[in-house]
Amino acid sequence: MHLKRGSIEQACATWHRAIDHMGGVRSVRTRKAVARMRSDLARFRARGLLCLAELDERGRDFLTNG
Repeated sequence: MHLKRGSIEQACATWHRAIDHMGGVRSVRTRKAVARMRSDLARFRARGLLCLAELDERGRDFLTNG
C-alpha cells in the first residue's frame, strides 16, 4: 500500500518491521513474500535511496541464509 501511494521510505520501514517479526521463520510463504517485496521495489533501485538499498540487502540475506 505504501508503494502504491509513493511512500517508499514508509514501505521500507514497514518491511524492516515485518522481517524483524519473521524471526527464525523460513517458510515458503515468508520466502515468497520477501522475494515479492524485492521484486516490487526493484523499479525504485535507480533512485539510490539508502533505505531501499539496506532493505534490498536484508531481503537478499533473508533469502540466501534461509
